Amino acid sequence: MKNSENVEIIIHGRGGMGVVTCAEIIAEAAYISGNFKDVHAYPSFGAERRGAPVQAFTKLSREETIWDRAQIEFPNILIIFDESVLNHEIALSLKRGGIFIINSDKEPDFFTRNYNIKEDIKVVVANISRLSINKNLTIDGNPVINTPILGLLSKALPELHLKNLKSVVFKRMGDKVGKLNYELIEEGYNLAKII
Repeated sequence: MKNSENVEIIIHGRGGMGVVTCAEIIAEAAYISGNFKDVHAYPSFGAERRGAPVQAFTKLSREETIWDRAQIEFPNILIIFDESVLNHEIALSLKRGGIFIINSDKEPDFFTRNYNIKEDIKVVVANISRLSINKNLTIDGNPVINTPILGLLSKALPELHLKNLKSVVFKRMGDKVGKLNYELIEEGYNLAKII
Protein backbone atom coordinates (compact mmCIF):
# COMPACT_ATOMS: atom_id res chain seq x y z
CA MET A 1 0.00 0.00 0.00
CA LYS A 2 1.44 3.35 -1.05
CA ASN A 3 1.67 6.18 1.48
CA SER A 4 -0.04 8.55 -0.95
CA GLU A 5 -3.02 6.23 -1.29
CA ASN A 6 -6.23 6.65 0.69
CA VAL A 7 -6.89 3.79 3.07
CA GLU A 8 -10.17 1.91 2.74
CA ILE A 9 -10.96 -0.72 5.37
CA ILE A 10 -13.71 -3.31 5.53
CA ILE A 11 -14.32 -5.09 8.81
CA HIS A 12 -16.29 -8.35 8.71
CA GLY A 13 -17.80 -9.99 11.76
CA ARG A 14 -21.07 -10.90 13.38
CA GLY A 15 -23.64 -8.78 15.15
CA GLY A 16 -22.65 -8.09 18.74
CA MET A 17 -18.90 -8.42 18.12
CA GLY A 18 -18.26 -4.66 18.06
CA VAL A 19 -17.51 -4.32 14.35
CA VAL A 20 -18.97 -0.80 14.17
CA THR A 21 -17.19 0.33 17.34
CA CYS A 22 -13.92 -0.94 15.90
CA ALA A 23 -14.43 1.07 12.71
CA GLU A 24 -15.15 4.20 14.75
CA ILE A 25 -12.07 3.73 16.98
CA ILE A 26 -9.86 3.29 13.90
CA ALA A 27 -11.22 6.49 12.33
CA GLU A 28 -10.83 8.54 15.49
CA ALA A 29 -7.31 7.27 16.24
CA ALA A 30 -6.25 7.86 12.63
CA TYR A 31 -7.55 11.43 12.73
CA ILE A 32 -5.79 12.35 15.98
CA SER A 33 -2.56 10.84 14.63
CA GLY A 34 -2.29 13.84 12.31
CA ASN A 35 -1.51 11.52 9.39
CA PHE A 36 -4.99 11.82 7.88
CA LYS A 37 -6.92 14.91 6.82
CA ASP A 38 -10.36 13.29 6.84
CA VAL A 39 -11.86 10.05 8.15
CA HIS A 40 -15.23 8.30 7.96
CA ALA A 41 -16.62 5.21 9.68
CA TYR A 42 -20.02 3.69 9.01
CA PRO A 43 -21.84 0.34 9.23
CA SER A 44 -23.62 -1.91 6.79
CA PHE A 45 -26.25 -4.19 8.29
CA GLY A 46 -28.41 -6.94 6.89
CA ALA A 47 -30.79 -8.41 9.41
CA GLU A 48 -29.86 -6.55 12.57
CA ARG A 49 -29.52 -9.28 15.15
CA ARG A 50 -26.81 -10.76 17.31
CA GLY A 51 -24.81 -13.32 15.35
CA ALA A 52 -25.84 -12.16 11.87
CA PRO A 53 -22.99 -11.23 9.47
CA VAL A 54 -22.19 -7.50 9.57
CA GLN A 55 -19.71 -5.18 7.92
CA ALA A 56 -18.35 -1.79 8.83
CA PHE A 57 -16.31 0.55 6.69
CA THR A 58 -13.57 3.04 7.50
CA LYS A 59 -12.15 5.49 4.99
CA LEU A 60 -8.97 7.42 5.77
CA SER A 61 -7.76 10.20 3.48
CA ARG A 62 -4.29 11.65 3.77
CA GLU A 63 -4.85 14.71 1.59
CA GLU A 64 -8.49 15.35 0.65
CA THR A 65 -11.94 15.61 2.14
CA ILE A 66 -13.92 12.39 1.79
CA TRP A 67 -17.22 13.03 0.02
CA ASP A 68 -17.99 9.45 -1.01
CA ARG A 69 -20.02 7.46 1.56
CA ALA A 70 -20.60 4.46 -0.69
CA GLN A 71 -19.78 0.99 0.53
CA ILE A 72 -16.22 -0.10 -0.15
CA GLU A 73 -15.94 -2.94 -2.65
CA PHE A 74 -12.17 -3.35 -2.92
CA PRO A 75 -10.42 -2.41 0.33
CA ASN A 76 -6.75 -1.80 1.06
CA ILE A 77 -7.26 -3.46 4.44
CA LEU A 78 -9.55 -6.35 5.30
CA ILE A 79 -10.18 -7.22 8.96
CA ILE A 80 -11.95 -10.48 9.80
CA PHE A 81 -13.27 -10.89 13.37
CA ASP A 82 -14.75 -14.35 12.84
CA GLU A 83 -13.24 -16.85 10.42
CA SER A 84 -16.70 -18.28 9.68
CA VAL A 85 -17.64 -15.15 7.70
CA LEU A 86 -14.58 -15.41 5.43
CA ASN A 87 -15.04 -16.76 1.92
CA HIS A 88 -13.05 -16.59 -1.31
CA GLU A 89 -15.02 -13.61 -2.62
CA ILE A 90 -14.21 -11.56 0.48
CA ALA A 91 -10.53 -12.59 0.45
CA LEU A 92 -10.14 -11.79 -3.25
CA SER A 93 -11.74 -8.34 -2.85
CA LEU A 94 -8.53 -7.06 -1.23
CA LYS A 95 -6.49 -4.69 -3.42
CA ARG A 96 -2.95 -5.62 -4.47
CA GLY A 97 -0.42 -4.59 -1.84
CA GLY A 98 -3.12 -4.61 0.85
CA ILE A 99 -3.30 -5.92 4.39
CA PHE A 100 -5.31 -8.98 5.45
CA ILE A 101 -5.94 -9.22 9.22
CA ILE A 102 -7.75 -12.13 10.85
CA ASN A 103 -8.60 -13.46 14.30
CA SER A 104 -7.58 -17.11 14.01
CA ASP A 105 -5.53 -19.87 15.60
CA LYS A 106 -4.17 -20.80 12.16
CA GLU A 107 -0.81 -19.77 10.70
CA PRO A 108 -0.72 -16.94 8.11
CA ASP A 109 0.30 -19.29 5.28
CA PHE A 110 -2.98 -21.21 5.74
CA PHE A 111 -4.82 -18.17 4.39
CA THR A 112 -2.42 -17.51 1.52
CA ARG A 113 -2.77 -21.13 0.37
CA ASN A 114 -6.49 -21.70 0.96
CA TYR A 115 -7.81 -18.30 -0.11
CA ASN A 116 -5.39 -17.58 -2.97
CA ILE A 117 -4.13 -14.41 -1.33
CA LYS A 118 -1.53 -12.77 -3.56
CA GLU A 119 2.13 -12.61 -2.56
CA ASP A 120 2.12 -8.82 -2.23
CA ILE A 121 -0.59 -8.94 0.47
CA LYS A 122 0.58 -8.61 4.06
CA VAL A 123 -1.19 -11.32 6.12
CA VAL A 124 -1.51 -10.67 9.88
CA VAL A 125 -2.90 -13.33 12.21
CA ALA A 126 -3.36 -13.76 15.97
CA ASN A 127 -5.74 -15.75 18.13
CA ILE A 128 -7.57 -12.77 19.60
CA SER A 129 -10.44 -14.94 20.86
CA ARG A 130 -8.11 -16.96 23.10
CA LEU A 131 -6.33 -13.80 24.28
CA SER A 132 -9.64 -12.20 25.30
CA ILE A 133 -10.89 -15.32 27.06
CA ASN A 134 -7.59 -15.73 28.94
CA LYS A 135 -7.79 -12.12 30.14
CA ASN A 136 -11.52 -12.41 30.93
CA LEU A 137 -12.48 -9.74 28.39
CA THR A 138 -15.84 -11.23 27.46
CA ILE A 139 -19.43 -10.10 27.05
CA ASP A 140 -22.07 -12.71 27.82
CA GLY A 141 -19.34 -15.37 27.63
CA ASN A 142 -18.19 -14.29 24.15
CA PRO A 143 -14.65 -12.97 23.67
CA VAL A 144 -14.27 -9.28 22.86
CA ILE A 145 -12.51 -8.99 19.50
CA ASN A 146 -12.97 -5.37 18.46
CA THR A 147 -10.32 -3.73 20.61
CA PRO A 148 -7.56 -6.39 20.81
CA ILE A 149 -7.55 -6.80 17.01
CA LEU A 150 -6.56 -3.13 16.76
CA GLY A 151 -3.08 -4.16 17.90
CA LEU A 152 -2.74 -6.25 14.75
CA LEU A 153 -3.80 -3.28 12.63
CA SER A 154 -1.34 -0.96 14.37
CA LYS A 155 1.49 -3.43 13.73
CA ALA A 156 0.60 -3.65 10.02
CA LEU A 157 -0.19 0.07 9.59
CA PRO A 158 2.33 1.97 11.74
CA GLU A 159 0.61 5.30 11.00
CA LEU A 160 -2.09 4.11 13.41
CA HIS A 161 -0.02 4.58 16.54
CA LEU A 162 -0.70 2.59 19.70
CA LYS A 163 -0.70 5.83 21.72
CA ASN A 164 -3.59 7.20 19.63
CA LEU A 165 -5.55 3.96 20.04
CA LYS A 166 -4.94 4.19 23.79
CA SER A 167 -6.26 7.75 23.89
CA VAL A 168 -9.45 6.83 22.03
CA VAL A 169 -10.07 3.64 24.04
CA PHE A 170 -9.66 5.43 27.39
CA LYS A 171 -11.90 8.30 26.24
CA ARG A 172 -14.67 5.93 25.11
CA MET A 173 -14.41 3.32 27.88
CA GLY A 174 -13.10 5.09 30.95
CA ASP A 175 -10.06 4.20 33.02
CA LYS A 176 -10.87 0.69 34.30
CA VAL A 177 -12.36 -0.87 31.15
CA GLY A 178 -10.08 1.23 28.93
CA LYS A 179 -6.99 -0.08 30.72
CA LEU A 180 -7.95 -3.75 30.18
CA ASN A 181 -8.87 -3.14 26.53
CA TYR A 182 -5.65 -1.24 25.85
CA GLU A 183 -3.54 -3.96 27.51
CA LEU A 184 -5.10 -6.43 25.07
CA ILE A 185 -4.42 -4.10 22.13
CA GLU A 186 -0.74 -4.16 23.14
CA GLU A 187 -0.80 -7.94 23.54
CA GLY A 188 -2.45 -8.31 20.14
CA TYR A 189 0.31 -6.12 18.70
CA ASN A 190 2.93 -8.40 20.23
CA LEU A 191 1.19 -11.65 19.22
CA ALA A 192 0.68 -10.67 15.57
CA LYS A 193 2.20 -13.12 13.08
CA ILE A 194 2.93 -11.43 9.77
CA ILE A 195 3.93 -12.77 6.36
